[in-house]
Amino acid sequence: MDKDKMMDNARDSYRSIESFLEHKEDDSMLVIIGKILLRIIGIFIMILLSPFLLLGLFIAFIAVF
Repeated sequence: MDKDKMMDNARDSYRSIESFLEHKEDDSMLVIIGKILLRIIGIFIMILLSPFLLLGLFIAFIAVF
């Protein structure tokens, strides 16, 4: 099915980005700061591209408080 292939492709893409941004023991402080900034930018891009995610985060924050 095309839907399953698309989901697998998206999952693989996310995992490759996640493994790239993972802190490694031999990373310098500058590289770690860069990886953290890239992770934050990625989070903001995902929020901007998905209003449903934003709505889900809002409901989660309401549920916590």
